[in-house]
Amino acid sequence: MPPQESCRVLVLGGYGHFGARIVRALSTTPGITVIAAGRNPAHAAAQLPGVDLASIELCRLNTADPLFAIALAATRAHLVIHTAGPFQGQGFDVALACLQAGMHYIDLADGRDFVRDFPAQMDAAARLAQRSAITGASTLPGLSSAVVDALAAQFDTLRVIDIVIAPAQATPLGMATVRAVLSYCGKGFTCWIDGRWQRVIGWSHPQPVNFARIGPRLASPCDVPDHDLLVERYPGVHTVRFRAALELPFLSRCLAAIAWLRRIGLPLPMKAFAGVFARAGRCFDRFGTDLGGMRVTLRGQRGGQEHTVHWDLTAPMLHGPEIPTFAAVLLARRLARGEPLPIGAHACVGLISLAEFESEFARWQIDSAVS
Repeated sequence: MPPQESCRVLVLGGYGHFGARIVRALSTTPGITVIAAGRNPAHAAAQLPGVDLASIELCRLNTADPLFAIALAATRAHLVIHTAGPFQGQGFDVALACLQAGMHYIDLADGRDFVRDFPAQMDAAARLAQRSAITGASTLPGLSSAVVDALAAQFDTLRVIDIVIAPAQATPLGMATVRAVLSYCGKGFTCWIDGRWQRVIGWSHPQPVNFARIGPRLASPCDVPDHDLLVERYPGVHTVRFRAALELPFLSRCLAAIAWLRRIGLPLPMKAFAGVFARAGRCFDRFGTDLGGMRVTLRGQRGGQEHTVHWDLTAPMLHGPEIPTFAAVLLARRLARGEPLPIGAHACVGLISLAEFESEFARWQIDSAVS
């Protein structure tokens, strides 16, 4: 990007659940021109509340269009932030089109295979273009790895990494998020437990986890990139677990029941089921709160003694859905300040410090504490 030129940031899926939040955050950032891109720009006014549409550009882009690469290049963006999930099952065509157009690329992917395989698949293209391609710039693994990195120094030997996310019941849900959640409900995947890869079933066997401020919730295993990335980053660790905990026990047990039915071979139409589950879940909002949370627990040894550290995050007023956007926003602002992003293809691990995330927490009255 030439000196003094405004950084043109294109948000793909810019009217969607997370894309709209990124557009809003970046539209008031000095030195950034935001391009909100989606299939139907006419929907922008309704889906971008609080954004001065005169301050951004609107663009029609459809990744399924055979002419997508040509339309993308015509935007003259310096950076593309890809938010149009779910990323489970997606290929790397969008990232490749960005790099071939001379653009940096960031996505919010949380699909395990997508994020794990991205660096190896895209690094040659990114280095050829002398651009940065970053995947997983979201809660997982962007924030989760930053928390572990910040706390790991307290241990002589780190043995266990246990991460749990607990959304508020009334949290708005994008359909891509619901489809991603249901994609591994009842399906087996491997986790690094007790020093070996073991098979677990997505959303099965919910177990209680006690959060510092939001109390106990039932947590179930989910298939996420951290299972691979944190095992690789901390080679001496014996166990890496990630679980999600819905606020209402009834809904956790409903997902566990669906997982059991899929496990025994019942052919449930999960794509069609996503809309039904999302609508049904809204019926229970009055029984929940506006509090979401996240807990990262590390266990190991320090000074020859067993040592445990908990990091707790509490998001009030339904601000939880802002958290998955923070990594992409921070990286975009870094580029706009003229600070380089790392050339090549990378998972978003070790790229953003916990202190940087905490500056965003403060904007949204999100609390975090170590105990």
